[in-house]
Amino acid sequence: MISVTPLTNDRVEQTEASVLVDQIHPGQPLLISFGFVNWEQRPAFDFYGRVKKLEATTQKVFNRILVRDCTNSWYHRPIPGLGNHVDEVADSLQQLIARIQPSHVITIGQSMGAYAAILFGILLKVKRIVAFGPLSFLDVKQALTYHDRRWLRVMLDLHDHPPPSLYADLPRFYQARQSQCDLRVIFGTQPDADAPESVNLDVLHAHRYGALPNCQLFPVPRSGHAVVQHLINEGRMDAVLAKHLLDKNVPVDKPELPAQWQVWLQENMRQGGHPLELSIILKQHGFSEQAIQLGVDRLVGLR
Repeated sequence: MISVTPLTNDRVEQTEASVLVDQIHPGQPLLISFGFVNWEQRPAFDFYGRVKKLEATTQKVFNRILVRDCTNSWYHRPIPGLGNHVDEVADSLQQLIARIQPSHVITIGQSMGAYAAILFGILLKVKRIVAFGPLSFLDVKQALTYHDRRWLRVMLDLHDHPPPSLYADLPRFYQARQSQCDLRVIFGTQPDADAPESVNLDVLHAHRYGALPNCQLFPVPRSGHAVVQHLINEGRMDAVLAKHLLDKNVPVDKPELPAQWQVWLQENMRQGGHPLELSIILKQHGFSEQAIQLGVDRLVGLR
């Protein structure tokens, strides 16, 4: 049985375990986070520190299950402590949920972890899924058709050596299960600097999810695939987590718009965008009214 113990930064960073369960708070929300890929070393557990910070600033409490895939197989190979394939892992997580007795469950992840958040969110029938830059398929044929070769070797391995349970197209799986999960997809729209493509392929996957009935898309201008790091760099990650985990609007703790967003505002105003409409968009991205008004006033003053 997986032990339940109060987690610390040291334990989260130093353990060799593939799953950790934090101290239980019955009746509080449960957050299941899935780690992203790391080809050089053991993948890290994700979102632990950020959510601890969110708890401190909002006085809210989360139950926590942290999961990582040390095989970098998009969670289709064994996860020690949980199971040997997806269906076994889902069953183990379901047993943990029953043990914790939360008010509701949210799954979260980025990149490989985002695929897992959506996959297990559907299987576990969670209330909400928060996915940063997810793939929508692990199918070799589709990857070649859409020229998305970023993780083709993983897809080829799963194709050549299929696990007992394989979920290769998540939008189709969502529809087949008639899922009611509230799916939030946050993704960058700018091509990565080292990518051969002239487009951000995450947009393709996001729009495949966008056709689902309970999916909301949240594009992040000027971000590449690493959208979480981009949001951290802009000082907006805390506000994004508050919005999607707690349905709270927490203003970004910055006195003015970051340089990239000042350029975005300037370009849109020059193209005829109304300041009020642009201000609403900026507010949706977590910027404070003070920062937005300062940005608008500066541009109006330049005219």
